[in-house]
Amino acid sequence: MRQDERSSQARLRAAAKTLFAERGYEATAIADITRAAKTSHSQFLKYYSGKEDLRREIIEEQWSELNKAVVLAISTVASPAEKLKLALNMFISFLENDPEFRAILLLEHTAIRDRGEIVISHDFREFIHVLDDIIDAMKTAGELRPQFDMQAFRSALLGAVEGMMRDQLRAGPEFAAQYSVEQVRSMLGLLVNAGCDFHRPAEGPQMTSSVEGVVSGSPDDDWIRYYLKLADRAMSPSELS
Repeated sequence: MRQDERSSQARLRAAAKTLFAERGYEATAIADITRAAKTSHSQFLKYYSGKEDLRREIIEEQWSELNKAVVLAISTVASPAEKLKLALNMFISFLENDPEFRAILLLEHTAIRDRGEIVISHDFREFIHVLDDIIDAMKTAGELRPQFDMQAFRSALLGAVEGMMRDQLRAGPEFAAQYSVEQVRSMLGLLVNAGCDFHRPAEGPQMTSSVEGVVSGSPDDDWIRYYLKLADRAMSPSELS
């Protein structure tokens, strides 16, 4: 692809992203996009069959960027529960730092259907897979309450982020949603912590004190893990950070 063609497609994508966010998807015509991109309708048709193709490309590109960043960041964190907090915190930051994507995703994006079937984009599925893998690891590590369904927990957390940040966009005299992004993080942190479960082992080792007052005995791995989890929980803030 020649440089001018790449530039033309990039201009179309940038123009559409701004117009979809400002005017809304339905209120934006292809002619509006080509005019803002300073290109022609024939150029538009070289890359896209319609507005939906362009909107899909914009959204999938953003999910792809987020996925790469999240996978890299969580690789440095040991605890599955902390991985979950980090991944969701990054999603919040991603929406906060890209107001146009936030508006398109939360206000303008609707389900895509193909022959009556709902189509889930590849990059969004990848993000869901990352969250599901983390929550599965939480269950394996004993960090998830046993009564919590993993998929329901994931949907509740993701829906909470989208719902709170969507309502911020709707906020006005007739709709009260004047909370800050920090309050979004704080509320989400409470929801994550509600799903966390750090079990104290049913039976611990027999401890005896020596003459010098030093605790002796042979603590097992369960008790070591228990105390480490308590320490992690005490040192971690109660909200996402």
